Amino acid sequence: MPSGQQAWGNASQAIGKVIASTLKGVQKEVSQRAYRASNELRNASLYVLRGARSGKTYRVPNTGKKYKASAPGEPPAVRTGTFRFSWGTHVHVEKNGSHFRAVSSIESNERAGGRLLGEMLENGHGSVAPRPYKQKVIDKALPKVKAIYKKPYKGG
Repeated sequence: MPSGQQAWGNASQAIGKVIASTLKGVQKEVSQRAYRASNELRNASLYVLRGARSGKTYRVPNTGKKYKASAPGEPPAVRTGTFRFSWGTHVHVEKNGSHFRAVSSIESNERAGGRLLGEMLENGHGSVAPRPYKQKVIDKALPKVKAIYKKPYKGG
């Protein structure tokens, strides 16, 4: 190979290595930001699922304690704290060429009567009216999540 072509080949290899390293660095940053975003969702859930509600007062089963239930349309009240603290973070990052897709979420597997408690509360069940909280969690977390992703990426 003539020296001019060899120089182009070496430059091409060097550029390829820089691009690969940069993409790897960006993927790492995307993963870290996705994890931070899922933490913001969890923090928002802890905020939304706290505080006083305006429903009826009930006794917590198997205790002498009382709590005020949520009224229809309010986020669920804290009875024992189990549901409020049951949320775990989930992160999934996909790379397709130079494109990345990050999914940040939170999930509760807390069940009541064999069904997911969060879904029953969000949508209502039987004669119990919905206690929506999901959109409130998203609305609370969104400004901080946007700020996380708007920061410039350093790459590799």
